Amino acid sequence: MANENPSPGEMMQRVGFGAGIALGMGVGVALGVAFDNMALGIGFGISIGTIFMIALGVVGAKLRADEAAARRDGAASDDPETAAGNPEAASDHTESGGATDSDAEPPAR
Repeated sequence: MANENPSPGEMMQRVGFGAGIALGMGVGVALGVAFDNMALGIGFGISIGTIFMIALGVVGAKLRADEAAARRDGAASDDPETAAGNPEAASDHTESGGATDSDAEPPAR
């Protein structure tokens, strides 16, 4: 096996193709029996299966893109030189020696 530990997005795409075919053919055979025309039922089943395959493939692709973005963001925050260009990382420190807002004393009443 090339990849023994696939990401959740890749797994969703793989499962989506199989589930789309299985659901489509199941619905197709049921419709074929109900319409007493197996060719028509299988035609509907292939259409429904294709829709499921596309839908689950799109969800899987979005998960993979989100995972890749999270990996890039995680790698960027670990690198101090890259964090200097990150506005979120820069907002945690003030100009007074790196003290954060939580380190400041509360205002007097």
